[in-house]
Amino acid sequence: MSTLKTYYPTLKFIGKFVLIYVVLVTVYNFYLSFFQNQTDIITIWVGKLVSGIYNILGINVQSVPIKTEPGLKLIVKGQYVARIVEGCTSISVIIMFMAFVLSFGKNLKKTLTFALMGSILIFIFNLLRIVFLGYILYAFPQYQDVAHRIIFPAMIYGFVIILWLYFVLKYHE
Repeated sequence: MSTLKTYYPTLKFIGKFVLIYVVLVTVYNFYLSFFQNQTDIITIWVGKLVSGIYNILGINVQSVPIKTEPGLKLIVKGQYVARIVEGCTSISVIIMFMAFVLSFGKNLKKTLTFALMGSILIFIFNLLRIVFLGYILYAFPQYQDVAHRIIFPAMIYGFVIILWLYFVLKYHE
């Protein structure tokens, strides 16, 4: 019984994390179920925001719906460089982030505030990541594989880990 008492905080955290994660993933999958064989609203919004950031920078970019599958073509200066699909929206990363923060936090108001602000930061960081990735794919197509499979996932997950560490060390009570 003393062993269970020793590990109770860890087991409680894992249980809360799994429960919150499953609930959030279920809600998100329910949302996605309304978009069978078509691009969902969040992906379209991400495409418009990415194109807008490029256009603010003076680079002609369009995000155009793909007719044969859900997603958008990212067209940089007339050249098709990448697809923006549901997995590019950062929602699955935000769900994981929120499950951790909500499971670990003690003060409900501070925890909810940090979860919301962190989610917004992750979303913005992800938009900038897509912009940077699109430029790399346009200017240096030979680095497509390493950029898309290694560098850019490491960027988003590294950013999430930094937010988690900040939350655990500085923000959470």
